[in-house]
Amino acid sequence: MSVELKVNNAATDKQIKKLEKKKTKGGALAATASLLGSTAIQTAASLPGSIIAMKSLTSQNKNLSQEQISSIMHSADVFLAAKGLVKKGVVIENIESSSSVATSLLDKLKEYTDSMTSIAAGKNAGFLNKPVKGIFGGVLYDKNTILINQDKLSTAVFHEIGHAINYNNSKFWRAMQGLRVPGMLIASGLAIYCAFSNNAQPKDGKELTTGQKVKNTVRNNAGKIAFASMVPMLLEEGMASIRGCKWANANLPKDLAKKVLKSNIGAYCSYLGAAISLGIAAFSAVKIKDSLGKKHQEKINSKLDNLKNNSQN
Repeated sequence: MSVELKVNNAATDKQIKKLEKKKTKGGALAATASLLGSTAIQTAASLPGSIIAMKSLTSQNKNLSQEQISSIMHSADVFLAAKGLVKKGVVIENIESSSSVATSLLDKLKEYTDSMTSIAAGKNAGFLNKPVKGIFGGVLYDKNTILINQDKLSTAVFHEIGHAINYNNSKFWRAMQGLRVPGMLIASGLAIYCAFSNNAQPKDGKELTTGQKVKNTVRNNAGKIAFASMVPMLLEEGMASIRGCKWANANLPKDLAKKVLKSNIGAYCSYLGAAISLGIAAFSAVKIKDSLGKKHQEKINSKLDNLKNNSQN
């Protein structure tokens, strides 16, 4: 073999090694693009619906008189006592905003993204099934506390009492409530997993292992699994609304009971939208990653074939 041929072969081997490395780098780029793309799709799918739902929720409370608000909150107190929740330590804490109007873009964003700011601004309410601690320690609000801005969002109080009933009076619904955070972690984590993984391929002459089959099943059904993991939350939210609306219909004037119903429908739509958007995000992560990964692999394989063919000639 001539010196020139040895040099050429060495150069070709170097190029092949570089291309092999690009396979891995390309996979990382495809994963990143997949994650960013699926996150953008999820945001686009969920944020508008969430804002619309919040506006629908708050619109039911805009024109309430102080007398109507007092009537709603009195009925809420009776509701707590009737369901034995007062004896179990459930309390309603009125949270008011330090300023009446958000003056900056950051303040407005916090009203939709930060839970405590959202509650204080009257755009959301909440039931605590565990204590809320301060940044430097200490308990700000104990569990079994309903947080609400009574003047701005009083119609949501019956839904939150529904959560308190679920937590304190039913083992089943308490368990459903407990699955809320794990479900959200699974749903959001699936998009990340799918973006940074590939479907397993069988080795020559061998079948897929059980673990590989499970992995492929998860990736190929990621959207459905993500939505399914949110079902406990959707069921528990629905039951809280049913309990709240049932009480409101029996104990409030019809016009106020209708406002309670519309508030609950608006709020529920935001949860349903979040579940759907997480399912879409997981589904999109798989499609984007596999599509980009396939194109990258085809491009690299084509270059490798050309190099190998040239080295043989």
